[in-house]
Amino acid sequence: MKQDITKSSIEKSAKPQRRSIALKSMLQTQNSNAPDHQKTSTPTICDIQEDLIDDVSPTVNSSNKTPITPPHIDKELKDADDGVQSAQTLPQSMDLLHSLIDKELSKAASSLGIEEKELKVWIDLQIEVPARAILILLRMIQRLSLDPLAREIGFSQYDDGEWYAFITIEGCSKLLNHHPQFSGLVFHQASTFIDGVPEWIECSIYRKDRVAPITVREYYIEVRDESTIWQKMPRRILRHRALQQCVRLAIA
Repeated sequence: MKQDITKSSIEKSAKPQRRSIALKSMLQTQNSNAPDHQKTSTPTICDIQEDLIDDVSPTVNSSNKTPITPPHIDKELKDADDGVQSAQTLPQSMDLLHSLIDKELSKAASSLGIEEKELKVWIDLQIEVPARAILILLRMIQRLSLDPLAREIGFSQYDDGEWYAFITIEGCSKLLNHHPQFSGLVFHQASTFIDGVPEWIECSIYRKDRVAPITVREYYIEVRDESTIWQKMPRRILRHRALQQCVRLAIA
């Protein structure tokens, strides 16, 4: 009887009531055909509960139902798909970036009055510098008219590996002396020393169109490093750092 209930319960039906009627009909037939001594052991129709049929979950053929992907698997598949799309768009982005570099290279060379191939040779030698930093430098060349071949502008690298455009002392001097509002500069240094070097040096740049000078102070302990140039002439390099930062604010 249990096998008949299970078999009947897994058949597809639009309405649970039809399943109940069919099952009861089968039990009536079995009960009427059974020997007299077995009829008393067969449950009556009233003994069958409707919810027994309704609570049985039918087995569904997987071929007839769209498979459900677990949430974590679905996320992994989505992330993998996003990774493929990113890998496909990366070459396109790099092609666009290099196209922009070629365009800015031509403009930068024209602004400096030099041949494009000369500037391209210098750019090609910067093999460690990322394309984004090169693009920034080319645009700075156009805006400030600084020549990398004359060591007026170049690249420098932070301790964390980040590259950035760097205006040299030659570039700062050019910016100051070519600016129509430049009216002079003054350096001051601290009366206290660290390893024989002034604790700080500050630079003040005066402009004709400003009431007060632009002043920047650089501290030795914040800007020094272990390079050879710092070991040989720390005072000069500290003064250069103060000048470069002051020019950055007052002119560039």
